[in-house]
Amino acid sequence: MKTNTAGIKLIQSFESCKLKAYKAVATEKYYTIGWGHYGQDVSKDEEWTQEQADNQFEKDLVKYENYVNKYVDIKLNENQFSALVSFCYNCGQANLKKLVKDRNTEEIADAMPLYNKSGGKVYNGLVRRRKAEVALFNKSVADTYEVKTTARLNIRKGAGKKYAKVGLYEKNQTVEILSVSNSKLWGLTNKGWICLEYTKKI
Repeated sequence: MKTNTAGIKLIQSFESCKLKAYKAVATEKYYTIGWGHYGQDVSKDEEWTQEQADNQFEKDLVKYENYVNKYVDIKLNENQFSALVSFCYNCGQANLKKLVKDRNTEEIADAMPLYNKSGGKVYNGLVRRRKAEVALFNKSVADTYEVKTTARLNIRKGAGKKYAKVGLYEKNQTVEILSVSNSKLWGLTNKGWICLEYTKKI
């Protein structure tokens, strides 16, 4: 199973993308860069291009998907799977293993909000992320809907016209609609956000 677009949106909305290495929390052992890529392979003064960040995100996503496939031995739908990938992306494989061990889906959802601390301190950002992950985990797959585009659409970094264009999405592809911003309908591709009303029909 693969992470769906709702899961990718969730991860990227919380990770954001920073092209210079940083520490989100001063007590962290290693630095973070790109879409939340963290580890000993990131140096203090490292800088990336957007392409490097996007490529690493795709690699990291596969890694965390593999952890979910490895440790979860109960049947999941795509929203449950994607929520756990987001959880693992943020909390690591050890915490994922602990979360899902001997638990059913209801028990996993109940336990997820407990992982809201770093260094023993509760962080509002972690509280919000766990809440969003639980919401996706509990969301019926039937609640997700798709539309067909008939235009070439500008891909943007975020769900808003203010965000820079990063590419072009071709017509006649299926787009999952995930957000309404300023009365506009927004969807997410693996390269960024698109809007169905800001672009010219062809």
